[in-house]
Amino acid sequence: MFALIRTAAHRLSAAHRSRFLASHARVHGTPRLNLADEPAIDQPDDLATAERLLRAYQLAQAEAATAPVQPKFDDLWTCLLRSNMAPLLEILAAGDPAALSSYLRHFGEDYTWFGGLTFSLDGYAGRRDRSRVAFTYLDKLVCLAEAVGVLPLENPEQGRWGQNLYVDVGEIVRGIEGRLGVSIAPPPGAMAVVGITTPSGVLHYRHLNAIYVAYRLRTLLASDRAVGEYGGGLGVVAFYARRFGIRDYTLFDIPLTNVFAGNFLIRALGQDAVSLYGESQNPDTIRVLPFWECAAAAAGAFHLSLNQDSFPEIDEDLVRRYLDEIARTTDGYFLSINHEGESPMTPERRQLNVAAIMNPHTAFDRVSRFKYWLREGYVEELYRVR
Repeated sequence: MFALIRTAAHRLSAAHRSRFLASHARVHGTPRLNLADEPAIDQPDDLATAERLLRAYQLAQAEAATAPVQPKFDDLWTCLLRSNMAPLLEILAAGDPAALSSYLRHFGEDYTWFGGLTFSLDGYAGRRDRSRVAFTYLDKLVCLAEAVGVLPLENPEQGRWGQNLYVDVGEIVRGIEGRLGVSIAPPPGAMAVVGITTPSGVLHYRHLNAIYVAYRLRTLLASDRAVGEYGGGLGVVAFYARRFGIRDYTLFDIPLTNVFAGNFLIRALGQDAVSLYGESQNPDTIRVLPFWECAAAAAGAFHLSLNQDSFPEIDEDLVRRYLDEIARTTDGYFLSINHEGESPMTPERRQLNVAAIMNPHTAFDRVSRFKYWLREGYVEELYRVR
């Protein structure tokens, strides 16, 4: 049944994806732009990284059954991992660092129908027509430029329409970097990437999403304040937040995702910039922890907690527990960027509407709600923690 749900969604996307995902109309035709493929690069300490990842994963697995925070039911991610990650689970069970290093270095070279763990072609934009995928990524770059005020928002009532898509990519990127005051270049060779070529490297749509979210974090807190992110995937927001000077950052996610995040962040930032589970938790590092460790965080440990593209797809009881922990550990804001489609998650359950769950929660006051700049069908909500 889960496979049927996935197939139906993919069939819809294959037929209408570029039309539905783009925010800008191609008034003057499709801009000439191609996708570039950039492989991951071997690093001298890859084996040492794999050994660290294995130790953290094995420790988390040993404690998972008795962890203080537990999901009650299967959700989208437990189904996904069970059906798609068997080779990796075998490597982790065998405790083979060389095999793990090789697997992670090559992961993302091929299409994956799910997103969040790679910079490859994925189910978001499909893979049948690379020029359409390239157009979708360009559209998101233009959205980012409009969001930060580099390009003016188009207005059909006043006659400015269909222009921003055709601005030179280099000009857009230089404008964004000038406005933000940081480079938006992704870390070269940290993972395989399929994206559009720009003066600041090959950019995937997940890089662009992360740049925007990291920018929003900078507008909401001082650089010396701490962030806790729930379901942070690869940790790309944490990577770009560091560019903005936000260095006290904690990721809470499932142990298997911690492997991917730890690998990306260590390869992108270096061994000393990342703390894994079971290691010394330096506040100047990005800490990658299993989800139940949120219960061990001190009251008021974070000024802002973040969740993007995650809470709708996990067990509702677990989301409610997360919100209780966010209320306890956060003294400033909760930022939610999520969809509200409520599509099937498992044969028995539908995906969640975060706003509907938040409405009766007495610990949060909604400050703002608006359409998310970079992704159609998503809403950005900011809550003040009482």
